[in-house]
Amino acid sequence: MKKITFIILIIVLGLSSCEKEKIEGKIKNDPEFAQELRESPENISIGNNNLVLTTYLWRDFMPIAEENGSKMMCVNKLTEVDSIPILTSIVLKKQYVIKGNEIWTAEYSEIRNSIDFILEGVVRDGPKWGPNVEVDVVCEFENSGTTHRILAKSQLINKTE
Repeated sequence: MKKITFIILIIVLGLSSCEKEKIEGKIKNDPEFAQELRESPENISIGNNNLVLTTYLWRDFMPIAEENGSKMMCVNKLTEVDSIPILTSIVLKKQYVIKGNEIWTAEYSEIRNSIDFILEGVVRDGPKWGPNVEVDVVCEFENSGTTHRILAKSQLINKTE
């Protein structure tokens, strides 16, 4: 009986480690979903709000950082272009960073609203892509129970040193 249990355990571990879709737990290779995300609009109108997404992505290569630089960090700013306050019903949920067909998905670890026409989300512990690589970024948010996505194309992963 112990031998059968051991064999089953090895098979389960082997199959789960061979799963090609997941890399580092938060990244997957999915060409269809990557294409779907890239078809998200670059601006969205909700009520009186006309929203766009701006981003800043970077990896830290300062001497105190990890040996090959830090994991990627990202700040997303959902901005109302006419400086009208963003509806309080809008809630940031998650971001997707797309490099080729690889997608890093993460929930926001911090959300700030220090200026009433900018809703800012922060994400850390991303992949070690770049620096000096362009990616597409999608912000997923909700408004009154409806999910929306907005796209920022060709965003550069920066480097601090």
